[in-house]
Amino acid sequence: MAAVGLLVLVGLQVVVGSMAAQEAGDAPASITGPCSRTGDKKACVELLSGIPEARKATTVGPLAELYLQAIANHTTEAKAMATKLLATMKGKGVPPVCLQQCTASVDTLSNALAAFFSASADVNKKYRDLDGFLVGFLKQPPICMSVCPIRSCDMEEVTIADKFHQAWKMLGVAHDLITQILGTKS
Repeated sequence: MAAVGLLVLVGLQVVVGSMAAQEAGDAPASITGPCSRTGDKKACVELLSGIPEARKATTVGPLAELYLQAIANHTTEAKAMATKLLATMKGKGVPPVCLQQCTASVDTLSNALAAFFSASADVNKKYRDLDGFLVGFLKQPPICMSVCPIRSCDMEEVTIADKFHQAWKMLGVAHDLITQILGTKS
């Protein structure tokens, strides 16, 4: 019975994987063009091809915002998990180092994205501000990225660290899209 369950799971992964590849293969030039000028064209095209609004975009701006929203979704999930875990540990001594470090990193990134999405007056300024943040943030990987998870982490801590790692991997592409909007070199 377990073998049948595994076969079904593997079959689902193959079907989902081929659907994503098919969607990425027929991505419009409005996605493939900007994505080809990023450090990870494949990841950029795969993510944006799966978002119907991205397929309708005619400029880089909406693509960057959709990509940033995907990063924000990772940070929101990680932040909710970290907040809940920290609440359960309150009064039980010092929280584990990875939980502290990853929570701080998630908060920093989450706050920067919240500021970006709440800014509305000057579109160029909000992109310049986020670009400035990303240049500094990407220059020195936080401890959560460079050290965590460690062996002593429990599953919840590992999941929080993994969500931050996923968001971190996406930041380079987001920065590349922003530099296209601003017309600057990274």
